[in-house]
Amino acid sequence: MEVPFSAFELTFIILAFVIFSLFSLASVCIRPEEAPTEEAAYEGKKFQQQVKKKQREIAKQAGQEP
Repeated sequence: MEVPFSAFELTFIILAFVIFSLFSLASVCIRPEEAPTEEAAYEGKKFQQQVKKKQREIAKQAGQEP
């Protein structure tokens, strides 16, 4: 009975399997970055409000409607 693949082909098949296994294992074992907390979300919203306020002030100084 013949082997369905040559040694060269088997090398690539095994290599692909090992790489796939490593990536799968890494995706399970590596912890994702922490999700932003509510405080960080509040700070971001507060910063956006300050930016909008500053933009309105600049638009008023230039004589434009915001």
